Amino acid sequence: MKGQYMESAEQASRLVTILRQQTVATFAKLEKQLRVSRRTLRRALSKHGYYSSCNHNGTYVTLRETPRFTPEGLWTFRKACFSSHGTLLQTVQALVETSPRGKTVAELQEQLQTRVHNQLSWLLQRQQLTRCYWGRHTVYLSRHATRAAAQQRQRQEQSRTNGIGAISRAAPTGRCPEGMRVETVIRLLVQMIAKPDAHPASLAKQLRSQGLAIQAQQVRQIIEFYSLGKKTER
Repeated sequence: MKGQYMESAEQASRLVTILRQQTVATFAKLEKQLRVSRRTLRRALSKHGYYSSCNHNGTYVTLRETPRFTPEGLWTFRKACFSSHGTLLQTVQALVETSPRGKTVAELQEQLQTRVHNQLSWLLQRQQLTRCYWGRHTVYLSRHATRAAAQQRQRQEQSRTNGIGAISRAAPTGRCPEGMRVETVIRLLVQMIAKPDAHPASLAKQLRSQGLAIQAQQVRQIIEFYSLGKKTER
């Protein structure tokens, strides 16, 4: 038992040394270098403290002492983004909640260097965030009404300064909803024509069976975007 403990302690010490030298590494690379399992690696890292990246499915890791976070709680090293807020889902919610003007998909994805559509859909469905429209863009806001109203006012002021269209809860105009591919919209519209009485969840399920990655919330987003008057019950 003592021998196993010593071996574990030596592995942990070597792990810390490697990460201090490399700043950021992938779990896979560390497993190979130390010849240990992912579980053993996480256990050793937990004793010292670490962050896993909020993008790239958490495959990058760094010691807790390493990041120098921005006021928004982010730190980027090459293509890996780390967050003081925790997971990607937690980070998206925190960035929206604390932003003076809310966040658009493009703004979030530029900061986090990864897609955030699924996280935003999950948070909207569970009423952890709200949204409004800013020109052709969807702006995600705090779930708290007072805070959301203040964010809208700030965004509206920015709109006036930059000469951009006013914020509205009405459907935006434009060729395609933000973050959606034209192919996705076309295939959904074709499906809606074929099955005019189908609900969003049913349409999404049918399209997924055809190999298209789409969720019911995205179907609702397209319906709202084009003001199609489709039923959108959950």
